[in-house]
Amino acid sequence: MSSVVDELVENLVERNAIKVNGALTVSLVDGGFTVKGRLFSTLRDQRKNKDLLNVEIPVDAQVRVGEVVIPLPQIR
Repeated sequence: MSSVVDELVENLVERNAIKVNGALTVSLVDGGFTVKGRLFSTLRDQRKNKDLLNVEIPVDAQVRVGEVVIPLPQIR
């Protein structure tokens, strides 16, 4: 006897494949870095051999890094 969770996992994970491609640019900026570019993703039903979803994802993110302090041992 199969549960609803088992069927959901089979349909969403085991049966489908995700393909991602694109290009990202990573740049260092004062205090962190930026990531910009575009990703293209396709969700494909492998059993039916059919694309279910095509998505274009714009990426524009900035990551800030706080001050990093590296303690040094005392020299005697």
